[in-house]
Amino acid sequence: MKKRILIILIFLIPAITFACSCDIPKPILEFESAEYVFEGKVISKVYAMDSLTYTVTFEISKHYKESDKPKTIEFTFKSEGKYTGEWTSCDWSVNKDENWLVYADYWNEKLTFSYNCSNSKPLYKRTISKSEQKILDNGNSFKLENYIYQFEHDFNYTKPISDIDSILNTGKIKDYERSFTWLKLFVDKNGNLNSVTTHIGYQLETDSVFKLPTEFKIKLRKPLTEFEKDAIELVSKIPKWEIKKHKKTNVPVPYIKHLAIEFDKEKKKWKYEL
Repeated sequence: MKKRILIILIFLIPAITFACSCDIPKPILEFESAEYVFEGKVISKVYAMDSLTYTVTFEISKHYKESDKPKTIEFTFKSEGKYTGEWTSCDWSVNKDENWLVYADYWNEKLTFSYNCSNSKPLYKRTISKSEQKILDNGNSFKLENYIYQFEHDFNYTKPISDIDSILNTGKIKDYERSFTWLKLFVDKNGNLNSVTTHIGYQLETDSVFKLPTEFKIKLRKPLTEFEKDAIELVSKIPKWEIKKHKKTNVPVPYIKHLAIEFDKEKKKWKYEL
């Protein structure tokens, strides 16, 4: 019995180790970073002599992104598990006669695309939604700097330029009833702090096509506590932040920063965490 359990675990461990989990980027941001965005049909699939890789050729029926618009594009991928002897939950493949929507970009100087962690998809499995179709049709008019960003992976991580520790040392010392809160900071594309409010004290206006915020408004849903007022006043003294830039285009953008702030009652000290 123990031997049987051990054998089962041996087969299960690789599947657990290689579990495929990731966030799919917002379509417009993948469109912005891509070299080509197109619909096309796989007209050939050719395996290498050792069968460890294969090359597919797409005949392109529609280009969405402005480019040199080639009629065909080739991609080379690692072969399926039956050829390589390796299987994971992230496995996927491209097959002849399939129709795909592809967001292609360069990785290590090689033009490629992915199915996992991407909006690329075989159209027999997933259709293009109405909202994504609007993005595809209007993607070339998109301007990165006209929108507000938060957690997207397409940008650098930012920190304060101002000396935040010395600023927090000037905070008020009181016996607050509740001494912790999350704050939202709105920083413009030049790295200037514009607004500070609580994590529920704001409203975003969102673009109907690209589904990204265009405006940050302070809108309190409940009265501020004494601690929240003092925390906002203190954090508002951190005027300069690093500029957030799109990694591929280097375009600076406005953004929302999330900051946890606390007053340690025992040490009589303000603390923060980004």
